[in-house]
Amino acid sequence: MTAALRVGLLGYGWVNRTVWLPRIRRHPRLELAAVHDPEAAGVPAATSWTGLLDARPDVVVIGTPNHTHAALASAVLERGIPVVVEKPLCLSRAEFDVLAERARGVGLLVSRAAVRREDVRRLAGALPPGPLTVRASWLRAGGVPRPGSWFTGRATAGGGALLDLGWHLADVALGLLGRPRLVAVAAELRAPGGEHAGGHTPGRATWRGDGAGTGPVDVEVDGTVRAEFEGGARLVLRAAWESEVATDRTRFVVEGGGERRVLTGTFGFSPNRVAEPALTAWGPDSYRRVTLPDPVGREYDAQVEAIVGFASGTLDWAAELAESAAVVDLLEAAYRASGRPLALPESTAV
Repeated sequence: MTAALRVGLLGYGWVNRTVWLPRIRRHPRLELAAVHDPEAAGVPAATSWTGLLDARPDVVVIGTPNHTHAALASAVLERGIPVVVEKPLCLSRAEFDVLAERARGVGLLVSRAAVRREDVRRLAGALPPGPLTVRASWLRAGGVPRPGSWFTGRATAGGGALLDLGWHLADVALGLLGRPRLVAVAAELRAPGGEHAGGHTPGRATWRGDGAGTGPVDVEVDGTVRAEFEGGARLVLRAAWESEVATDRTRFVVEGGGERRVLTGTFGFSPNRVAEPALTAWGPDSYRRVTLPDPVGREYDAQVEAIVGFASGTLDWAAELAESAAVVDLLEAAYRASGRPLALPESTAV
């Protein structure tokens, strides 16, 4: 019998506690080695930083506040332990380059659940001829993380909705475009409190356990990016925690050569979902619409399988990491173009 792969969890916030821990516990090839949360006490099965390392995990999954990702990943990699990092992997290309170098001979994987979705794979397998224009959006009716939490503080989150939801959108959209070289980018960020078309009243991301908060929201709740690439490809990307829509919706429109493909559904765990997800295709003389299943969380099951492959040495993590570099470059350039660059941590030391 093959020995179980031992997983250490670094951080015990919503994503590690609700998404990864249950999947690790029920997977036949994985077992929980230890949990360490540097910012919380009383975590079940918790240990110290030294205890986490002494538990000899085969891989560590990092699900801590954004500004700590690069430093914590570096610290684990320096000890020769492969690392899986929740998005965003890091907040700058400079941080990315340091991590990529330290990962040599060890292994570094970004959690990329969106690109592992079956509907995304179907869209990617039925693209019109290029050069392509992609319009990607993830709009919530109301799903702002709790005000005053690390998620809504610029110093700890780096950015807001564009970094949070936009990372997934950019990962998928850049893959559809073939990850061409970026040549121009413009971006607009909207602070909380603006008007919404239709007068919709924004809510909170209650499915995450985010109730009403009393602190500030000093990151954007809505961000739009317009990018041009070598070869004529174009991307318009919008990510919003609160918007004019009544139903939380993720949408990709791909156009090229007189043809059009549209994927509509709802990514993530929100219960306020599109009722009938579908992939629609138009051509000069054709039209086809296919309804799609909506198994909530299935993409994270696929990501766990990727973690198994990563920890067992059968997944090409270096190729995946190279694809994530394009996401880092686009988002860093977009925030810089907006006049509000990503807030970087003061120190990369643990």
